[in-house]
Amino acid sequence: MIEFIQGNIVEKNENYIVIEKGGIGFKVYVPYEIEDGKVYTKLVVREDGFFLYGFKNREDRDLFEQLTGITGIGVKHAFSILKRFTGGEVIQIIDEGDVQALMDVPGIGKKTAQRIIFELKGKLQFFENELLEDIVNALLSLGFEKKRCCMGCKRSSERN
Repeated sequence: MIEFIQGNIVEKNENYIVIEKGGIGFKVYVPYEIEDGKVYTKLVVREDGFFLYGFKNREDRDLFEQLTGITGIGVKHAFSILKRFTGGEVIQIIDEGDVQALMDVPGIGKKTAQRIIFELKGKLQFFENELLEDIVNALLSLGFEKKRCCMGCKRSSERN
């Protein structure tokens, strides 16, 4: 619904920021510190109100959506995970089935960690691929040449 908001951060708190855009102050709950004035958002409608959650990039937002889509995993759990780990680290933890790493997150017990891994294993691969693709495209735009991709496949020669 609201893909992102870009404006001036006029207030910072541990759990939220206020972004001013067009004379309107948007209160956006964030799991970590946001430095610039652009956040990718997720609007959540609950019985007690409308809540806007913000993230540094699309991948974190999409990961948040995947996490909160798991039965028993709410915003607090998802935020705790994203405060503790980067998106790439979460993908690695899930791919490796590292229950203990997730249990290090406050509020996440063994059964919850196992459920997260079970539900998301194999479903987050595209996050890595999108991020890798963005990095490769950025390097290409800076003038680097792409001789072969990291896996040695033929795709790299098709782009030159």
